[in-house]
Amino acid sequence: MLRKRTLGLAAAAAALFTLIGAVPASASTVTGTSVSTGWGYAEAKTQWRLNPYRLDPVYLYVKDKAADGHGVAVRLVTTGDAGTVRFQLRRVSTGNGTYGEWYTYATPGGWISRAYIELCQMEGTTVLQCASSSVMYPAYDDSGNADPF
Repeated sequence: MLRKRTLGLAAAAAALFTLIGAVPASASTVTGTSVSTGWGYAEAKTQWRLNPYRLDPVYLYVKDKAADGHGVAVRLVTTGDAGTVRFQLRRVSTGNGTYGEWYTYATPGGWISRAYIELCQMEGTTVLQCASSSVMYPAYDDSGNADPF
């Protein structure tokens, strides 16, 4: 009985170490970006799939940094086979110092070659101005490397 229990614990420990060992490999396909202005801050992190027809999950964060009566919003923008796709605005309109965060995904329809976010200043549902972040590329993209064979 003790032997079965020891084998069971050993198997569980091996499974756990295998799972932990797999995490760094999958983490290498995550990219992030941010953008900051005097009136707001936004950031995004996304998991690129092996064939990037889908970004999943996508983490979006936006914070209002100014007591100016305007709200702030963040949205993901992708480019690729489907052209430029601007996804839904995620808004915070509750005042200076407040923030919002969301987990979502993106399936624009076709290959995704790059992605970035836009931080937008809002007057109600009207976009007043937007600032773009730096561009995120697939984390494993080696299209610039020459084929050695």
